[in-house]
Amino acid sequence: MKDQPEFELTIVESLKSYPAREERDGIATADLVTTPEEALEALRATRGASAVLKRLPNLENLTLWLPTAYFSVCQKTGTARYLDLWDTDHFDGFTDMQRAVNDCRAWFSGDGYEFWGSEQTKTGRINCYFIAPTAGHYTCNARLQSFPTSSSAVVECLIDNNSFGPLTVLGTINQPHMSNLAAGAHHFRIRQRSGSFFFLSLTVWKVP
Repeated sequence: MKDQPEFELTIVESLKSYPAREERDGIATADLVTTPEEALEALRATRGASAVLKRLPNLENLTLWLPTAYFSVCQKTGTARYLDLWDTDHFDGFTDMQRAVNDCRAWFSGDGYEFWGSEQTKTGRINCYFIAPTAGHYTCNARLQSFPTSSSAVVECLIDNNSFGPLTVLGTINQPHMSNLAAGAHHFRIRQRSGSFFFLSLTVWKVP
């Protein structure tokens, strides 16, 4: 073993115990899958939808939506290639690594948990790398869940570093993001801005 010149062996006195301040009961599982019907309903409810629907008159014809890619923590389908996650949080008995894999979702903590050693950072990052088989219009539906579900988180979504702006997450949400893509590889990215949230899934359709 090599010398550690900046480390000195000492005996640290820590003679006070610290009982847990809260129970870790975990949370209920969540539905990860977004249907085209749910995505269209969310799209209609989004500010600016009328202009998009006017520009794409066939968008409400769900028979013309072509499944392209799907991402969750434990599954990728279609042209989904890579799901990259940075600065996820794992809280034993709540969202530990095994549970995150079992539930197929990833948690990004915000405020709180400082008693347990959290630095309360908001540096969570998600990168969904997929292939657009042909040029055209696509919708990327982000399915996210805030925690607690009674409080909100804010994220920023981007397609190839082009920002869609801030997105508030309150409870479980579906949020379509419309884009006109060239054929080939693209990145859909999610950046944590505030609050705590779960990444549940991203679903990409080619739309008329």
